[in-house]
Amino acid sequence: MKRHLVSALMLSLIAGLAGAADSAKSAAPASAKVASKPTSGIAVEYIDPAVRVQDDLFTHMNGKWLAKTEIPSDKASWGSFEKLDDDTKPQLRAIIEGAAANKAGGAEAQRIGDFYASFMDEAKLEQLGIAPLSAELAKVAAVSDKKQLPALISHFNQIGVSAPYGYGIHLDNKDSTKYVADLVQDGLSLPDRDYYLKKSDKKLAEALARFEQHVAKMLGMAGNPNPAADAKAIVALETELAKVQWTQVQLRDPVKAYNKVPLEQLSRLAPGYDWTSWLNETGIAGKVDYVIVSQPSYITGFNKLLARTPLATWKAYFQWHALHANAPYLAKAFAQ
Repeated sequence: MKRHLVSALMLSLIAGLAGAADSAKSAAPASAKVASKPTSGIAVEYIDPAVRVQDDLFTHMNGKWLAKTEIPSDKASWGSFEKLDDDTKPQLRAIIEGAAANKAGGAEAQRIGDFYASFMDEAKLEQLGIAPLSAELAKVAAVSDKKQLPALISHFNQIGVSAPYGYGIHLDNKDSTKYVADLVQDGLSLPDRDYYLKKSDKKLAEALARFEQHVAKMLGMAGNPNPAADAKAIVALETELAKVQWTQVQLRDPVKAYNKVPLEQLSRLAPGYDWTSWLNETGIAGKVDYVIVSQPSYITGFNKLLARTPLATWKAYFQWHALHANAPYLAKAFAQ
């Protein structure tokens, strides 16, 4: 019987909170002469007295829970937080479905209900097919010059679609009084650069081959007239991106990843690249004087790759990523 180390100690704390809440409800008013008896927050039924607390606090507190608790068959692990998640989801669903059914619940409740109902309307999704994504695909199709790609990348950055680089907003690691925009390498469909570059690894090589087939199938479903050729070009492009990306070991170094670059010097990293367009489209322009470029050599490498790769390949790449990111929300064939 499998066990999970996150266990009854947290359940004890949750039980304590519940007990405290019950005590508060049943407690006499402050003016009363006799106060309610305090309730312990420790779930003592899980304590294993056979294990001394000074020898092993965790097993002492959780021993009985560990001995009798089995991980549910549909879970990879089980503990107090997983149980809390399981317990709250039906409650949230009831609230949302109640909002969907109650048309007199107010504008906000109706908006929540309508949004949920639209998401759950699978029959409508099947009827629509690829149509919900047509506006995004049209944006990609409308690109006629590489100079338009910075604006498209900015748009993808903001709608959660992978692009060759991304950005995040957070506190400056060296000046916590300021927020910064942090540029980071991105744009690979597979989990790591090794999938593209470790040709000697049979499993990774097989995954890459199957990935290319997958891309071709999805592009064909979306109406692409040359799915096989475009899939091959996309894999080749992502392979080139992988070559200039930093390794997992390099990414672990926070000092090397902190590269403060004034906005006017971004062109040194990527000569000819229209940073002004990207900054304006993201809304960053005029709000900061610098950005943190986490992997400067990657930005330089990407810019060189941008120059030597045909526009048609880039358009196929962006079409794929728009489709890949949104497939879970389309008709069943795309989601599967």
